[in-house]
Amino acid sequence: MSSQNSQEFGITPAMRSWADIKEAHRTGRIMVGHTIGIETKALGDSKEEVLKIDFNGVYGYLPKSNVDNYNLRGIQYYLDRELEFIVDDVIIDKSATVGIFLANRAKALEKRAERFWKEAQEGHVFEAFVRGVDQYTLFLLVEGIPYELNRSEVGYVFYEDLTEAFEIGDTLPVKITNVTRPTKDQKGKITVDSRTLQTDPWTNIVNYQVNGIYVGAIKKIHPEHGMFVELVDSPGLVVRTNFPPYSGNHIFKEGENIRVRIAKIDAAGRRMKAVAFVPQYSRKRENARYGRIDSYGSR
Repeated sequence: MSSQNSQEFGITPAMRSWADIKEAHRTGRIMVGHTIGIETKALGDSKEEVLKIDFNGVYGYLPKSNVDNYNLRGIQYYLDRELEFIVDDVIIDKSATVGIFLANRAKALEKRAERFWKEAQEGHVFEAFVRGVDQYTLFLLVEGIPYELNRSEVGYVFYEDLTEAFEIGDTLPVKITNVTRPTKDQKGKITVDSRTLQTDPWTNIVNYQVNGIYVGAIKKIHPEHGMFVELVDSPGLVVRTNFPPYSGNHIFKEGENIRVRIAKIDAAGRRMKAVAFVPQYSRKRENARYGRIDSYGSR
C-alpha cells in the first residue's frame, strides 16, 4: 500500500512501524533503532536502567542486562546510537493505535554471529563496534564476534593511549584476514586488520616542519586530552593539540577547520604534537564586542 493510500485510510507512519515491530516479534527478525534516552523501568520484580529506543515513531525499551553480555561500564555510552535488537515482547495499549516493545540486543548479536560464521570470507570488510577500550586494546564486536585489536593494529597513527582517541560506541572499519569456522570441538576464530584499509599518512610527513602553521579539521574532542586534528592535505595524519588557553566564548566543534602550529615531530615514533589557535573570525568577533584592538591594530 502506497504512503498516499495509507494516509487516505488513516494509517500513519507510526502505525506501519508498529506493524513491522509485531512482525519482527513473530519472526525473530533483527531490527535497528535509534537510542534517545535512559530511564528506569520496573521489569518483573525489580527496577532496571533501560535505553529508550525510537523505531520510526514507535518507542521501546532495551534493558541494561540485554545490551551486551560484556561487562558494561555504563549504558550512557550507547546513547544516540543506531543499535540492532530482537523484539522480546510487545505491549499493546488498546486505547492507542501503537504500543511499546521490549528489545534485546544480546540476542541480536548472537543471531548476527550465527550468520557471520556461515557467510564470512577473507577480504570482507565490516564496521566493528567498540564495546570496550583500555590503553593498549580495543575490544571490538565484528558482526557479533568478539575481537581484541592491539593499538599497533588500529592504524598508522601511534596511539600512546587508545582511551584518548576511542570510546565505547565508536566504530572502526576492519578487514577479515583469516576465518576459522567453529566446529563441535572448537570455537571459531577470526583475525582482522584495520591498517590494510588505510593509506600510510606518514609518507607525507616530509611536507611539514616544526613551527610551521597548517590547517586541519577537528576529528575528535576529548575533554581531558585535547583535540585531535587531521591535517587537511594529508588524510589520516592526525596531530594532538591543546585547548587554547584564551579561547573566549568560542566553542570548538568536530569537523571545524582550525590552524595549528607544529611543536614536535617524532617521525620514528610516528607522533606529532601541535598548538591550536582560536579561529581568527571568532577572535575578531570577541574583540569587536568588547572594543579591543587585535594584534594587527584593527578593530
